[in-house]
Amino acid sequence: MAKKTNDVWVVKFGGSLLSDATARTGFLAEAARIARKNGLVLVHGGGPEINSALDKMGIQSQWVNGRRVTDEAAMAVVEGVLSGQVNKNLVGELTGFGARAVGLSGRDGRLLRAKPVPGLGRVGEPDKADGALLKTLLGAGYLPVLSSVAEGPGQRALNVNADEAAAAVAVALKARRLVYLTDVPGVLDDAKRTIPEIRTRDIQRLIDAEVVKGGMIPKLLSCRSAIKKGVREINIVDGRAGLAALSGTRILP
Repeated sequence: MAKKTNDVWVVKFGGSLLSDATARTGFLAEAARIARKNGLVLVHGGGPEINSALDKMGIQSQWVNGRRVTDEAAMAVVEGVLSGQVNKNLVGELTGFGARAVGLSGRDGRLLRAKPVPGLGRVGEPDKADGALLKTLLGAGYLPVLSSVAEGPGQRALNVNADEAAAAVAVALKARRLVYLTDVPGVLDDAKRTIPEIRTRDIQRLIDAEVVKGGMIPKLLSCRSAIKKGVREINIVDGRAGLAALSGTRILP
């Protein structure tokens, strides 16, 4: 069944949730159901799987503001793990739940282009997402599964943050909803309580006060950018609780 792309959900999935069989299975079953009704694009990372592969090769990981410093050797591992292992495993599981899942890299059709981030090696920041291929697939009833590897200058692969990739895709599709699935109940305050709503104007204050740290920094910055570019609704939720309730933190203009 063809889907209107402005009804589509863009969902980012990854991190420790990939290793949690119960959470992963529950989410993928829900994703297949939502894809049949509204249409859905799944954007994924694969940090734990990348860490494991790099460790086996004796390549140490370094992080700067939630981004993995990625040299040439690490980039080959990152692309192989994300676009090969993780992507195809997710496609297989979604197919088992009745979805017409199709696996893609951000380099396929140049649908995700990025500019290099200085000082971080083969790390990029999404510059533009081309929604044409995704719209074609969604219109034909497919569920695109997109790994967070982008095309950089000179046709070189760049490792991009999956949160930022999901935001770029949501903007390109003018998606109805952007959802970030995490392994925490949402954005937490100093007392570890979930913050139910955050205005975009307050995001930098939370970062400066170190209420928000690590991987939550690029997540919130990508939310701010997506809201400014027209995404209507963004939720940061506990992936272990599923998509039905969408409890957690809602990002507002």
